Amino acid sequence: MLHRTFVESVIKVFTGKSLETMLSEGGIGHWQLDLDRASACRYVVGVRNVNGDADMDGVDHRTAFMIGQVSDILESGDRFIIAFNEYATLAIPNAWGRSGNPVAYTSLENLKIDPRTLKWMKLPPSRRSTV
Repeated sequence: MLHRTFVESVIKVFTGKSLETMLSEGGIGHWQLDLDRASACRYVVGVRNVNGDADMDGVDHRTAFMIGQVSDILESGDRFIIAFNEYATLAIPNAWGRSGNPVAYTSLENLKIDPRTLKWMKLPPSRRSTV
């Protein structure tokens, strides 16, 4: 039997932070990560958790709403901040399963994301990770 293996290229996070907050901070944190797995990932995908403090009208619970190109993973005590320098908005419903862990590793293929079709926007240098 032939099994297709997807390469984990995405850190998927279940977050209550808004895209505006992430952009103002230049990244998203503070996560417990498997640093070896996370360091191999090129992208971070934010999935809406309505139990957070962000007001995101029009973005339903468990919907992937952003993707960022990972530029760095920074230590913050026993946790990590995922910095990104380019991002695009998404609207992928039901992108989060039933996992109780707010961090998952997956692939672009699994999320049905083709980065070539996205409108990438750059973060200004002044907005690089301040989290």
